[in-house]
Amino acid sequence: MKIILVDDEELSLKRLGDMLKGLSDVEICGLFYTAADALNYIKHTKVDAVFLDICIPETDGLTLANKIQEVDSAINVVFVTGYDEYAVTAFELEAVDYLMKPISRDRLEKTIRRLQRACDDRQSAKYLKVSCLGGFQVSPSSPVSSTISWRSPKTEELFALLIFKRKVSRDEIINTLWDGLDPDKALKNINTTVYYIRKALSQYGLEQCITTTHKEIRINANLISCDLYEFERLQSSRASNEGLVCTADLLLDLYRGELFQGKSYEWSFQKSRGLESSLVTALLRAADYCRNTLNYETAERLYKKILELDPLNEDACGSMIKLCLLTGRKKEAQRLYHRLENLLFNELGEKPQDKLRKLME
Repeated sequence: MKIILVDDEELSLKRLGDMLKGLSDVEICGLFYTAADALNYIKHTKVDAVFLDICIPETDGLTLANKIQEVDSAINVVFVTGYDEYAVTAFELEAVDYLMKPISRDRLEKTIRRLQRACDDRQSAKYLKVSCLGGFQVSPSSPVSSTISWRSPKTEELFALLIFKRKVSRDEIINTLWDGLDPDKALKNINTTVYYIRKALSQYGLEQCITTTHKEIRINANLISCDLYEFERLQSSRASNEGLVCTADLLLDLYRGELFQGKSYEWSFQKSRGLESSLVTALLRAADYCRNTLNYETAERLYKKILELDPLNEDACGSMIKLCLLTGRKKEAQRLYHRLENLLFNELGEKPQDKLRKLME
């Protein structure tokens, strides 16, 4: 684990360096007396952690910690100070630890163990698992890690928008999330919110999941496993007749509910309706194929699933009625017809299609 130390007091810096040198799996890469020298170093050299005094010349440790995160959000920060008044602020910056001077060896060993766990979490999390269907949840692939928590609802929404679009211009983000806000303030909001997204992902070494340019922000899909992406891939695939049922079942497994269910993201509503419509179409094709090939059991299962998703779907209901009549279940066919008739009248003030009425006659 590569570490640098920043402290304007030579004696404190040397003492801490000597203590760390005696610990296993620790490599001291540099001792720095100024913030500028430390920042310049990490811009050109990869380090895992910075031990940082809060009271340093020209700036303060809390400000420097923010600048370090801007350079490389994967770097862990440990604050070292003689004052306990900054502890709350330090942990708001998601510092791994907060050491009070004078530091004991036992206490320092505990900090190193925390750093090692943080580094191990990053190494084990190879990609993000993102669920968009039936809600919105993001978690690292490591089984020991929990769901990622976002700093605010707007932080979560921006990441959801990035997942949804994969690539978004800054102008579109402003129009979508901060419409009507002063342009300069809106751009500042974007930068701040992206910073908090990176910060949340950097805990697991996954900040590279998003990349930014002056004009746009994009998702690195190679580092993300997303149910929405898999659903769209299956949806666009051209399955053979024999593969229709398999594809339909895979889509059903993925579709645990509406897109971003429980979130009031207006920008996703049209897409949400489109996904459900495409699922119903795929199920209907598979069910019709099964009925035509006399696989009535599977056909009935799929028709029932369609009617769970869309109770007013007359095509599915009509096919299900035909299936019931083919298998000698006239009462079941009548029950289905009357149920559809009542739903159409109560919801839309309409009657079933003529072909359905004639079928029941």
